[in-house]
Amino acid sequence: MVSETGMLTLLLHGRHTRDAVEYQPLGQWIVPWRFGSFEAEYEALRAGAGLIDYSTQAFIEVRGSDRATFLNALLTNDIKRLSPGTGCRAALLDPSAKVIAELVVLADPDAIWLLCDLSRSGVVAQTLDRHRFSEEVSLTNHERRWAALALQGPRTLDLLRPLFGSVGSPPQPGDHAVVALQDLTIRLIHYRLADEPGLLCLVRAEEALAVWGWLSRRGRETGLLLVGWDALNTARIEAGIPWFGIDVDTVNLLPETGLEEQLASETKGCYVGQEIVARMRTYGSANKRLMGLVIEGDKVPETGDPMMRGGELLGHVTSACRSPALRRPIAMGYVKRGAYEPGTAVEIVRGSERLRATVTTRPLISSKGCP
Repeated sequence: MVSETGMLTLLLHGRHTRDAVEYQPLGQWIVPWRFGSFEAEYEALRAGAGLIDYSTQAFIEVRGSDRATFLNALLTNDIKRLSPGTGCRAALLDPSAKVIAELVVLADPDAIWLLCDLSRSGVVAQTLDRHRFSEEVSLTNHERRWAALALQGPRTLDLLRPLFGSVGSPPQPGDHAVVALQDLTIRLIHYRLADEPGLLCLVRAEEALAVWGWLSRRGRETGLLLVGWDALNTARIEAGIPWFGIDVDTVNLLPETGLEEQLASETKGCYVGQEIVARMRTYGSANKRLMGLVIEGDKVPETGDPMMRGGELLGHVTSACRSPALRRPIAMGYVKRGAYEPGTAVEIVRGSERLRATVTTRPLISSKGCP
């Protein structure tokens, strides 16, 4: 749905709870910012388990006998190695290695599913369709037909066992299973939104409210807490996880984002943009990189704030927050070559002030909360 301001709203907007919810814009979305205490919601992600409405996602269904071969020639990761019940992260690039979309790829016995940001699903489907020639492949874009509810935090699996039975220990990212919840069907995907373990629960849009309500009620018995996007955004910045449309966009080459090690196979062979990714991986020739920034003082920079060294423009901030773990502001941002080495001192221009900061690697903190 689109709000009166032209921004997108989540499938459960205005129906998350009977209690008051604070909604705020983030990127192109209006999201539940806080359900209650930020401190409690952040602590749930770091030490407990939190339930998050993550229905910013869309599903693309790929069927046909050539589906794995077709996708393997286009996406950055090795799709042909996937067996039913397994999955991986991948990216779809243009020929110059710029990022069209980041994807979660899920293999079923008779289909492959692509999970991506709703704003990119149409472009992804159109791009894939343009590459179809004689392959036996069909594509269906399921925009707004599925909801993604996220369960995140180190106690997620322990707390879910009384709800779903045994879901096992965390396998590889993207591995998934279909489970029954009373008369509803849920696909559980092992996937982290922050530094701690987590699951995505994919449910049909018309069943999302029932599943959200059931998890909310039953989860209280086992310590599951409703978590807003303020805490999620903070935890994912600490973990150095970029979000498409905020930290990564279509102007960015995959090697600039630092995601190539997670999204791209070095051994599978050709895919769209592969030659440039391989060359930049070999020679380290990225003109800029998405890095972490640890900031002195108390002021938090904002998206778009420029980074300087003396009179030289080095880049700009993409995301920032105050880190409870480090008790100081932190950020992510693109820094040009010659200044993106960890330990480099920079200044972030925030209005009339210059905030001193140090370039660092991502993640900005470990699972124990240390740099």
